[in-house]
Amino acid sequence: MINTTLLQQLRLLVGKRVEYCGHACCVIEILDSEKSLVLRCEDRQPVIQGNQFGEATRRVQQCHTLQLFDENGDLNPVIHTWLL
Repeated sequence: MINTTLLQQLRLLVGKRVEYCGHACCVIEILDSEKSLVLRCEDRQPVIQGNQFGEATRRVQQCHTLQLFDENGDLNPVIHTWLL
């Protein structure tokens, strides 16, 4: 579980545009149980998304899931810079 203070700070990022790996992205979700942040790329071509049977059904923006903490338990430095 994410500590309450950090969770409040992360919630302020939802809906904000950030740069990740040289691409403009938008923070769309915080996954508390997985201790992750989900980003949607805004400036890349949509990718084909499969349904539950693996059949191509639609095009969607590419998403990235970032772990909040590294193996030492420290906040991901990329996410830390977004909180400053």
